[in-house]
Amino acid sequence: MKDKLKDSFKNLKYKLKKSFKFVSKKNQYNFMEVVAIMIITTIFGMFLGGILMYRKGSLNMGIKKELNEFLDTYTEILNEYYEEIPENELLEAGVKGMIGYLGDPYSVYMDKDTSVAFNEKINGEYVGIGTEIIQYSDGKIEFNDVYEDGPAYEAGIRVKDILIKVDDTDISDKTLSEVSSLVKGKAGTKVKITVLRDDEEKIFEVKRKSIDITSVNSDIIEYKDSKVGVLTISLFAANTNLQFEKELKELEKKKIDSLIIDVRGNSGGYLNVVSDILSHFIKKGEMLYQLKTKDKIEKIYDKTEDKRNYKVAILVNGGSASASELLASCMKDTYKAYTVGTVTYGKSKVQKTQDLSNGATIKFTFQEWLMPSGESVGGKGMEPEYVVPYEASDTEHEYDSQMQKALDLLTEE
Repeated sequence: MKDKLKDSFKNLKYKLKKSFKFVSKKNQYNFMEVVAIMIITTIFGMFLGGILMYRKGSLNMGIKKELNEFLDTYTEILNEYYEEIPENELLEAGVKGMIGYLGDPYSVYMDKDTSVAFNEKINGEYVGIGTEIIQYSDGKIEFNDVYEDGPAYEAGIRVKDILIKVDDTDISDKTLSEVSSLVKGKAGTKVKITVLRDDEEKIFEVKRKSIDITSVNSDIIEYKDSKVGVLTISLFAANTNLQFEKELKELEKKKIDSLIIDVRGNSGGYLNVVSDILSHFIKKGEMLYQLKTKDKIEKIYDKTEDKRNYKVAILVNGGSASASELLASCMKDTYKAYTVGTVTYGKSKVQKTQDLSNGATIKFTFQEWLMPSGESVGGKGMEPEYVVPYEASDTEHEYDSQMQKALDLLTEE
């Protein structure tokens, strides 16, 4: 064995001597130095490779025995089950099972159609013709909103038009979701819309384009010699802060004295969008909220120079959840805004999403946000400073009871 090793080493030595030719004496190395360099390089390479493999392993923990068993079970069922089973549906069931095991109402599996609708809503835009449709109990589908700056309006479609066909497809037996899918398509493509208006059929060719979903609406209420701005936020979508900032500046140009932010019925949205909206009011260096993960709590502070000083009231109710509760609690704790309404929903969990290759999306909880005080609203909600049950406006009161209370608070001396 030793003789074989000696022969191998001699052979390697001979080959290396033939292979390495150094043209400059200044850079010349003897044979043993070359071997030493090669050994060091090899060891370093193995060490670096080990680090990379370890990091990769720390992310996916390798193919564990349990994962092998999962894959074996999947393969065995596909090959041996007595009935034919679609591979994608079996895999989808496995993913659903993992999400379902969590027992978390906010961790969900969304199929492709649900994912598309969810992403459109949360991103604040979709490709379509700029309309909203409703379906009555008799199956009739009607345009209940046509955006004035949208392609449908420009083509001539109006509110109350009855939808009959999309291209050449009769939609009389279609669901609302199916019709929406037919109307939507790629930006720049055209769709033929046939409607019934005053018992007369009309055909319009509409060019699809990217449509911004409006999530912020503004108004001014003149009350007790004061101008009170009102910003209603329906959702914290990706483009909500841009809309909020634009509407806020428009209100301020009109010299408002105070502001009402209405998030009643707002189910939440992006956390970073709430941060952006809060930054318009909170002083630089003040705490916005805290984020709790598995092993740490991170405090989030405002880093902008933007701020306001006028009075603000936040309207909330049982439908105000997640990001809405965060906005209200921070404005209450840090900005000292009035909070008016009823106890909020009580959702403090933060979700992240992951898109799957089949077009589906999984959404699961990975954080919890806390109020600046460190308190959680999870499971109990945030109680507003002024608890006011909702009563609709009537002949005596122009505004609902919660809006009325906010107006009184903002305009009192």
